[in-house]
Amino acid sequence: MAQNISEVFSNFSQKLNRFNKSSSTERTVQPTKDEYYQEKIREKSERFKLGVVSTYRLYRAPFEALGQNSDRAASLDRDEQMLLKAYNLFKSVMDIDKENQDEVGSTFISAVEIASPLTQKASYTDGGQFIYLMAWLYFEQGCSEYMPLFKNEDGKNSLCFVKSGNFHFEVHDKEIFDIIEAEFYS
Repeated sequence: MAQNISEVFSNFSQKLNRFNKSSSTERTVQPTKDEYYQEKIREKSERFKLGVVSTYRLYRAPFEALGQNSDRAASLDRDEQMLLKAYNLFKSVMDIDKENQDEVGSTFISAVEIASPLTQKASYTDGGQFIYLMAWLYFEQGCSEYMPLFKNEDGKNSLCFVKSGNFHFEVHDKEIFDIIEAEFYS
């Protein structure tokens, strides 16, 4: 229905008066759907990053983070020491193997699997927490020649190591590893 020009000016004047009387002189613009989703993604990413940082603080210094009498801190420390011992054992075997190879190189160790209580902990084998132990070993202990991983054969886990150059992270673990490196070691 067509309005006459005086009604249009009257409506406009009323809106202008309401605007001028409001406490806020700036108009707020509602974000678009894209902006809204980008903000949600950014917030989720930030929460993920904060979670990674706080979790790695526990692995980096369990007794500082959880207290000297903490059972959880003691458990994390034992897990770290077990992984470090397994790494040193594997590296020693590989170093001896290099020294003992004949000139032709026909006699060598082809596979080494290490039995460790770590292979029995679901938080590491299935729960996604092993990346934090890996990062601790790599960054805090400087053990970067080999990367640890779990190998599951016939329902039984074993701890193995792969040369760092041949190791491939899963995407999620790579994100965590990169966040740890950027936040703690850059």
